[in-house]
Amino acid sequence: MRVVLTVLVVLVLSLAAGPGAVADPGLVVGDGAPVAPGATVRAQMGCEEPTTAPATGPGVTGGPWERDPEGHQPWAVFSTITVAPDAAPGPVTVTATCGDRPLTATLTVADTGSGSTTTRLLAGAGILLAVVAAMVLLQRRRRGTSTR
Repeated sequence: MRVVLTVLVVLVLSLAAGPGAVADPGLVVGDGAPVAPGATVRAQMGCEEPTTAPATGPGVTGGPWERDPEGHQPWAVFSTITVAPDAAPGPVTVTATCGDRPLTATLTVADTGSGSTTTRLLAGAGILLAVVAAMVLLQRRRRGTSTR
């Protein structure tokens, strides 16, 4: 009885949402984290069709889709997507085809700016340390001249 009720609730909600309201989970690119320009990320597509086309998008190229050689997840194909070194930061729509059906996913290209976040944090900490050291030296110098 509980299973029937669950199925009915899901059916009613999906019909009430209208066509296209549920995203097609057929293409998954990476783990959702931003990808640095020049890096690669793993992609998976739910596709039992023998014909597939590599993933493409602005600033990204995909390799051929391959099935698991051990036969695991026979409904899935896997590929590697490469982000161009000069790719613009921000969201990119990646498209692949399973048979004649196009599937899309979004990949976010990381904004590397003038350096990585760690490099910028270390540079900022170094500047802060230099300012504090200069202030300490000035205080010592003032104390030394006012007591004489």
